[in-house]
Amino acid sequence: ERFAELSGRYEDLRIAVVGDFCLDRYLEIDPARQETSIETGLPVHNVTRVRAQPGGAGTVLNNLVALSVGEIIPVGVTGEDGEGWELREALRHKPRVKLDHWQTAPDWQTFTYCKPLVMHPGRAPEELSRLDKKNWKPLPAAAEERVRASIRELGRYVHAFILLEQVDLPDTGVLTPVALEEFRALRRESPERLIIADSRRGLAHFPPLVFKMNAAELARLLGT
Repeated sequence: ERFAELSGRYEDLRIAVVGDFCLDRYLEIDPARQETSIETGLPVHNVTRVRAQPGGAGTVLNNLVALSVGEIIPVGVTGEDGEGWELREALRHKPRVKLDHWQTAPDWQTFTYCKPLVMHPGRAPEELSRLDKKNWKPLPAAAEERVRASIRELGRYVHAFILLEQVDLPDTGVLTPVALEEFRALRRESPERLIIADSRRGLAHFPPLVFKMNAAELARLLGT
């Protein structure tokens, strides 16, 4: 009864998801249609279906959609490329997702995991080597400033923030030092505000928020 009471309030919540939204693109390959390239003599994998869905911080957003959270606001940046268009379209078609704080940036690549899957009948797909597209340079200053302004504005509106840093190279994603400093200020102003953070490269550089981590990540953070 208590769980039903709590989960029944999900639809009243407003949650912002801030961080590195990725495009997960799956290429389904039919092994029965394999050919050999005339030009190179190498195998040709014929793709029979392409699926695209939000990954990284988009996975957090997908879970919030599944939980029927009332309003979900992604704060992210994509490039002006085809992958960015696919990612925005995938987000736009999800219920209760508001794209008012979404932005595109020129000279910026949309973080993409391209996953070829050989679809064998009667067993799990076989994943081939991934083809990833990442950024290797800092977020443009104009985009960084708009992210900072969004954090400030949403701090007066949402019930909670969830932060996800997906990038491996420092400062090449959305949660730059400028963005994290804004969350530090928000934490000082509203200590009761729930801000949950997760980062695949560790949380030592984050301000004191609520940290989500596994045992190995906790050990790295504590140096033990």
